[in-house]
Amino acid sequence: MWEPEIIKPDVELGNTYTPCNVVMADKMYRRDSHNSFVYDPKKNKWETDEMLNSKKWLWACVIDDVLYYHDLVENSLITYDPKKRCWGMVNGLQNLLAKTRGSELLKTVNYGRKLALFFHKGEVGTVEIWCAEISLERRERGEILGKVECCDQFMLDGDFYLEKSVAVML
Repeated sequence: MWEPEIIKPDVELGNTYTPCNVVMADKMYRRDSHNSFVYDPKKNKWETDEMLNSKKWLWACVIDDVLYYHDLVENSLITYDPKKRCWGMVNGLQNLLAKTRGSELLKTVNYGRKLALFFHKGEVGTVEIWCAEISLERRERGEILGKVECCDQFMLDGDFYLEKSVAVML
């Protein structure tokens, strides 16, 4: 529940247009073009988060209080656990990630405790949008294993852009 008053940040939040806003462990996390920030509503305080600053997490989602995003440089599905304050990687997705090579933009979406990964394939004029449904399993030592449930083309790219994806459960 949010208080109706306006909260003036203690830090400069930078660029207001960024596809990087998530909620984890009852805190709000935000990334601008240079830094990561966390807002704690119980303390009514904004702070920078140096551990989150170490990666450029974009188009991220949260499942069970763990942040997931695709790192284009490493071509990996990366995780961040705010309780342990550490980065990790989802294992078991080598074949899927090989299919995503060349895609400039990959977006993660919470899909009912599974992860949906949207990506583009093809060349200019024939670009396709694909979606992979990934189940996640946490192992004893904190390792996260991903299993591709399905991966299919679901749309030909036209005069539109995939901006925001929201999973709706009925």
